[in-house]
Amino acid sequence: HAKCSHIRRLLPPKGFKQNMNEFAAQQPWPHPWGGGAMIGVKRYSAEHWVHSHPDTKPCDVYAGDYVANYNLDTPAKEGTWLPQLHVGIRWSLWRYEDGAWPLTPESMIAWVRWRCSEWRTLYNKLPTNLSEWRLEEAIEGFGASLQDLGCA
Repeated sequence: HAKCSHIRRLLPPKGFKQNMNEFAAQQPWPHPWGGGAMIGVKRYSAEHWVHSHPDTKPCDVYAGDYVANYNLDTPAKEGTWLPQLHVGIRWSLWRYEDGAWPLTPESMIAWVRWRCSEWRTLYNKLPTNLSEWRLEEAIEGFGASLQDLGCA
């Protein structure tokens, strides 16, 4: 659950949609996965807001087979699962492969560049522990470094 100290760090929600839309419009490179829900713009900015700060600690509470979208497994459909906290992104990024979100070298490099640019632009800082976001894993073997992508 979010702590009040975390919420206080966030930009005000009232202008966040405009901040994200302006940020997206100013980027010289392609948006990862075409934009929208995956980058927190337009109507998706409200869902993106609470985890937009670089000090956010990503976590996962669902240990079942559900990964994304509406491809729910039985415990998720029936509401019979119990939370199991995992700090960081639970699975390897490659497990999140989905037809709507192809995990290609281009999309992964775009995602890393996007997140680091977003954090720098909105909050003027980067996360202190990039491994919690699996950014190194995202670009491994693709000939790019975190420094090349503005993440160092």
